[in-house]
Amino acid sequence: MRVYQSEKDAGVDFQLNEAGSLSAFVTAKVQIRDIKEYFDGMSVADLMEATQTVQSVEELLGQEQPDLALVVAILVSTGWNKNDDIFTPDEVWKAKSSPMNKPMNDNHDEEKILGHIVQSRALDKSGNEIVLADNESPPDEFDIEVAGVLYRAFPKLRERIDEIIAKAKSGEMFVSMEAWFPDFGYGLIDPATGETKLIERTEETAFLTKHLRIYGGCGEYQDFKIGRHLKDIIFGAQGFVDEPANPDSVIKKVAAKKNAASSVFVTAELSELPEGGVEDVDEKEMKELQTKLDEAQASLEGKEKEVTDLQKAAEDFKAKDYEGQIATLTAKVEELNAGIAKTSEKTEVDKVELQKQLTEVTERAEKSDAELDEIRKTETARERFAKLSEVKKITDEKATLADLRGMSEETFVAVLNYAGQSKSEGTEKTAPEDNGTEQAEAVLGNVDEKEKDDADFNANETVVESNVKRYASLAGVLTGRAEKKD
Repeated sequence: MRVYQSEKDAGVDFQLNEAGSLSAFVTAKVQIRDIKEYFDGMSVADLMEATQTVQSVEELLGQEQPDLALVVAILVSTGWNKNDDIFTPDEVWKAKSSPMNKPMNDNHDEEKILGHIVQSRALDKSGNEIVLADNESPPDEFDIEVAGVLYRAFPKLRERIDEIIAKAKSGEMFVSMEAWFPDFGYGLIDPATGETKLIERTEETAFLTKHLRIYGGCGEYQDFKIGRHLKDIIFGAQGFVDEPANPDSVIKKVAAKKNAASSVFVTAELSELPEGGVEDVDEKEMKELQTKLDEAQASLEGKEKEVTDLQKAAEDFKAKDYEGQIATLTAKVEELNAGIAKTSEKTEVDKVELQKQLTEVTERAEKSDAELDEIRKTETARERFAKLSEVKKITDEKATLADLRGMSEETFVAVLNYAGQSKSEGTEKTAPEDNGTEQAEAVLGNVDEKEKDDADFNANETVVESNVKRYASLAGVLTGRAEKKD
């Protein structure tokens, strides 16, 4: 059976059999009946066809049958079962004859064959056999009854078979038949109508698999109860099992008695469901909010860049003593600033609201990203510390690592170069502290120009100057530590 990418990403565990199909177990109570009563009304030809592995028809028709015991059970009913597997009328009708001639064993042990199934038929809710005319559809609700014979004549089997018969009569024995299916779809109960909407399993809808209880989900998608719609079912070997202590907790053992809120099935598309789509709600909402936030950020950054360009042009004109041009550009800058202030106010309000919504949706993802980012910063700081230690011996490792964590790559390269120059000049007379700061500012000048292009850069000149001094001071502190040690 094909497994879709969204199912792989969700870690869905499909239990594959040798034929590559999925399987489940259908469990039902056992009844012991009189063979003659059960087969009354059947012709000898019909009986021979239904019991090909039985050597003598007379064994089944006589009053005394000490070597055989007839076992009858309602194998499956149309509708939903306790494990949210869905058996639609059409699929069950196609599979109604598949239990014929399948072995009956003890607890699904293939080496302990106790008998075999000789008959399988569809019954209405009154217990009458259903016979359809050509082109007639099966009813909405019906059961599949199976009948089998146990080999009481074998001494090694007699004790276990007698135990099965005794427990069956007291309602303590169950039959469990494996149901094979090469594919499945989804059924979602509409809370408004009670109908089960059947949806095909495709690349676009396979994300629904992780919501199924059989695969560890909660059994709901949005406001809809979701189940697994089995297709092309084949009923395999039947085993005798004791009643499970908690059927609902055993995923692959499901009761055959119907436990569903819906027996009306309609074919539908996922897009027909309210708020439906090919993505989970959180994913879709996150993308929409992120798009809006990006648009707002791009608009604000565009305005800020325009102001920065005009300010730079004004400085160029001022250096050439173009008073008239400076006045014009200054007025234009003021006009743009006024417009930006008005636009920014609304943009910031929208940005805060969008950020708030995005934070709520992505909180869990951001927590993981933040932890990973802290690990990366720590590793980067240690790598930088190692490089800096090759140039100068650092005495205060803890403080230096703290400084290196938040430092940009450009700043670190400048500090490393500055420290290297300091080492090569170590035999010369140490320059005054002010000269060292000026040298650091000269080395870091190109860093300042690069940082101006950062998306989070504030166009305020005071902040730019402050950053330059801060990085120059940091370079001095780092190299200063090294010089003191040397």
